[in-house]
Amino acid sequence: MKKKKAKKPTGPILKPVRLPVKKKLKVEREEGPRGWFLPVAEETYARLAPRGAPAPPPPTALPESGESFTSTHVPGAGESVLATVGQSVWLDRLREYKQRKSTAALTPLAGPPLAAAPSIPGGRNWLPLGPNVVVDGQTVGSQPVAGRVSGVAIAPGAQIVYVASAAGGVFRSDDGGTTWRSLMDGFDLDPTSFASASLACGAIAIDPSDPDRVYVGTGEGDTYRLFDSRVVNALPAYRGIGPIRTDDGGDTWFTEPTASGSPTLAGGAFFALALDPGDRESVLAATTQGLYQRVAGTGGTHEWVRRRNEVHSSVVVASSGGTTRFFAAQWGKGVFHSPDGATWNSTGTGFPTTNVGRIALAVQPNRVSRVYAYVAGADGALLGVYRLDSISGSWKKLTSVPPVLPGEQGDYNLTIAVDPLDENVIYLGGDYADVDPFPGSVWRCAVESSSSGFRVAQSRSIGTHAHADVHVLVHSPGDPDELWCGGDGGLFLNRDPRGTGEFASQNDGLSCLCCNFIGQHPTDPSILFTGLQDNGTARSSHGAVWNHVNYGDGGYCLVNWANPNQVLVFANGTVYRSTSGGTTHEAWSARWEFPWATMTQPIVGTPFDSESPQDAKFVAVGAGRQVFVSRDFAASWPMTIVLPYQSDRVFALAFASTARLFIGTTSGKVFVANRTGNNWSLTRLDDASSGPLGLVGLITDVAVDWSDEALDSVYITFGGMGDPRRVWRFDGAAWEDRSGTGGPNSLLDVEHNALVVDPTAPQNLYVGEDIGVWHSPDGGANWAPLQNGLPDAPVFDLQLHPSQRLLRAATYGRGVYELALEP
Repeated sequence: MKKKKAKKPTGPILKPVRLPVKKKLKVEREEGPRGWFLPVAEETYARLAPRGAPAPPPPTALPESGESFTSTHVPGAGESVLATVGQSVWLDRLREYKQRKSTAALTPLAGPPLAAAPSIPGGRNWLPLGPNVVVDGQTVGSQPVAGRVSGVAIAPGAQIVYVASAAGGVFRSDDGGTTWRSLMDGFDLDPTSFASASLACGAIAIDPSDPDRVYVGTGEGDTYRLFDSRVVNALPAYRGIGPIRTDDGGDTWFTEPTASGSPTLAGGAFFALALDPGDRESVLAATTQGLYQRVAGTGGTHEWVRRRNEVHSSVVVASSGGTTRFFAAQWGKGVFHSPDGATWNSTGTGFPTTNVGRIALAVQPNRVSRVYAYVAGADGALLGVYRLDSISGSWKKLTSVPPVLPGEQGDYNLTIAVDPLDENVIYLGGDYADVDPFPGSVWRCAVESSSSGFRVAQSRSIGTHAHADVHVLVHSPGDPDELWCGGDGGLFLNRDPRGTGEFASQNDGLSCLCCNFIGQHPTDPSILFTGLQDNGTARSSHGAVWNHVNYGDGGYCLVNWANPNQVLVFANGTVYRSTSGGTTHEAWSARWEFPWATMTQPIVGTPFDSESPQDAKFVAVGAGRQVFVSRDFAASWPMTIVLPYQSDRVFALAFASTARLFIGTTSGKVFVANRTGNNWSLTRLDDASSGPLGLVGLITDVAVDWSDEALDSVYITFGGMGDPRRVWRFDGAAWEDRSGTGGPNSLLDVEHNALVVDPTAPQNLYVGEDIGVWHSPDGGANWAPLQNGLPDAPVFDLQLHPSQRLLRAATYGRGVYELALEP
């Protein structure tokens, strides 16, 4: 087939800006969680459609926020780039995956032994490489950090502590938070069990009389508003399967059903759980589906019934003198109370009625009439803090509240706690403190009466030694001198919050970091780099404790395979370069600022070739509709490739050689660029006349087929939703689906993020999906899960070590894992 040359580019051509070299660099905080989460959400729910299929009509109604959707990845596009998916889509895909995993354990594919996926210990396992913790993190005092924490439950005495992480499951400490162990690693013992599979958690509650009885609400409520404001007809939050419970301290987990007649909680998300002090079987849940209560079912079982409609963002409980009172907050509406969780009435008078967004509540455990409400506006900014001293009284707004939400992220970060012994001391948690390096926003406020009601007489910022984006503040039971803080950087403890105490990291072993991409040392497999969501870039060297080496939101990492002292990383629109191995913060210089179109723009190098070390200096960076190419490892960028279509954004790159580069875009186009000198000629491949690419959608990865000596052949993967045909091969003339032959040997209809073709045995393909890693021993004809020892977390990056037979996977929520392949 004669390849068709791409059209001549039109529109302005932007160039990377060379930045002054600084000895120590701090990445400015940009858009907060929206900056990293919204593009990922769009990638997950991008529409996949057969080539030539018409775009769907625009939606008839906007989401609750009233905002229309504007695509991050396809300029000028709106709702048409998104798939229409039901609330049960994650549960359906997880069920299918579990069935496939169980089958693969019993009937392995033909091919190498690693094609099987044993579901019990034995055989070759994925091994965790960490980070179990990242030291020298993004806080004042450089505290060690972990991943996103959404809930904390503490037993009396504060020795047994549980943490619900937003993307890594539940962890337990038996030594007061000094060390941790995961409770969600039973997935291979029972492949059909769902309870230990959903690693996305939003809330957790413990029975104070039995620290082994724990309830968890799966699905991350804190991300609800991001979905609601941008992604219509998609899940309201990340990967919930409903409520789960353990009665033995996390050794075994059970899913719990939703009552008949109530909307399912699977596919929804939790903000908070409140356990009835007088009845451990009665639990209230504030969720995206409404306010739910756990009640007795038939035959000694329990189920969850909806008590109130609409999104509820908080629920708390107090009990004294035989009286129990629950308080619940409905997003955008107000506060309600109940004596039993079944019947509810509006609480107090004078609560704000306009511009109300998310509401967080706090009570003292033994004060049934006094409640605080911490309220964000519809735009995420602080609306106010309110106090009510009697159920029939009037809400009073506190004056002189400190700047707890400078980033106006109250839809994502909103938490409040009351001192257990002093009703006039409260703690507010928000997004970030406006000091370098933008650490946690936690404020202690002393409240006193004033002529208008109440005011904050004194306030003090106490959260700068914690990480930014605070999701939970909770005291050890009855102890005003132990305040726990959970956020995007893990868990922190302040042992003198009423005085001059600072938060200290409690993150050793809390291995729930959200890894985006990895870079590998070419000869020493123990040295890796990973870009982390809201935790910068971390580097490992011989252990599970990694070092924080660069700030911001970490993206791609690339190590020069001929000179490993040269390292590149991407963060917040800038490429950083180290010539000393990237071992410290001071080792980096901000070399170039690129047109910033996606949160984690691709940086790629050439294939490993020990006989041509000079080739290692070639680097490409995708930035919007342009690709910048360097031949001196990012010291300069003399070559630019411009895509001819205004709607394209580069999302995937792969060098076949220093003279050939394949490009995949967010709108489903594939190009090959061939170099002569410093000039590149661009040819479009996806519309090949002999056999075009059968789908249109976001292309997440490109991998060269090394079985083709002419380097004309390439594989690509698709993200998004809508079709299980996720892997395609181009043979230089036409495209062919390589997603399996159908039925039990095919891939799932979920986002595929990464693709590896084994150079040693190129019939072996590996893909990283939003549900695990999959292997094909026959060029994509058959696929099976490759899952012995790998948690059920999304796999965002997958790489084969350049000189060792080691497959590495970067998971979003459980760190980096490694599998040894056959020689």
